[in-house]
Amino acid sequence: MVEYTLRRVLSFIPTIIITLTSIFFITRMIPGSPIAALIGHQAVGAEQIEAISSDLGLDKSLIDQYLEWLPAVLTGDFGTSLFYEDSVVQVVMDRFPVTLYLTVFSMILTILVGIPLGIYASIRRGRIADYASNVFSSLGMAMPSFWLGFLLIILFAVTLDWLPASGYRSPDFGIWEWLKRLILPVLAQSLAQIGLVVRMTRASMIDVLDQEYITMARAKGLPESRVVLKHALKNAMTQISTVVGLTFALGLGGSVIIENVFALPGLGQLITIAAVRRDYAMLEGGIFYLTLVALIVNLAVDLAYAYFNPRIRHTG
Repeated sequence: MVEYTLRRVLSFIPTIIITLTSIFFITRMIPGSPIAALIGHQAVGAEQIEAISSDLGLDKSLIDQYLEWLPAVLTGDFGTSLFYEDSVVQVVMDRFPVTLYLTVFSMILTILVGIPLGIYASIRRGRIADYASNVFSSLGMAMPSFWLGFLLIILFAVTLDWLPASGYRSPDFGIWEWLKRLILPVLAQSLAQIGLVVRMTRASMIDVLDQEYITMARAKGLPESRVVLKHALKNAMTQISTVVGLTFALGLGGSVIIENVFALPGLGQLITIAAVRRDYAMLEGGIFYLTLVALIVNLAVDLAYAYFNPRIRHTG
């Protein structure tokens, strides 16, 4: 298991370099210029524009910029934000907890609802409960998260006046003040994830429940709960853990939309503002940190594979 883990960690090195390279060049392909965003509607002469371009290092070729940029970011230095006038790492670290809370709470809700519902649908397949779960998962996967967010705001914030429509408070203001501003964003983000997990759990469990060893376990007179939870679920967890890791990564990407709908000051909102302002350093730093978290989750999923299926870690 240790050797398998080391191999997976070492595979991070080329992945991170490729990721950083992709982020750099894709960011530079965005139409517009940080100089134009910085100047705005001010009347500025060509000499001043050239001076600003030289200060930002934008007067060099794209390859020269990249060769100077890559060694710095590999040490964790993404530079200084053009508009926040602070270290990119510092700004990202200030915003990252909001995105992490949103994604983790959404994932917890997804697991607590999606996996049990998928298991129940698999053991009741062909019945009303199975059809109802299929309808629920299809609706969740088809419904846009931003549209659901607006519906939740209209219902719970405007009509019922139970929860705030937008904004954020840190835990320092009190646990309830903190949580009640996350309830609607978490619900809006997790519904599609729940639908995906329900469908994958149901399909995986049905495949396992049709295996001969499950029939043998039932023939021995084992309780159905033990057959389902101990024998079937453990073998189905390889596929289920795949979709759980995928939904976590999708949740990080979906936070860009949800944070803007509910005005949450997280990384998603930060990336959106940085893209509009052409703040290259902030945009690159924000995207990389989201990508890094997704890679770490992917590593955790790979290790889960090895735990639930020991044959994987012994494969070259």
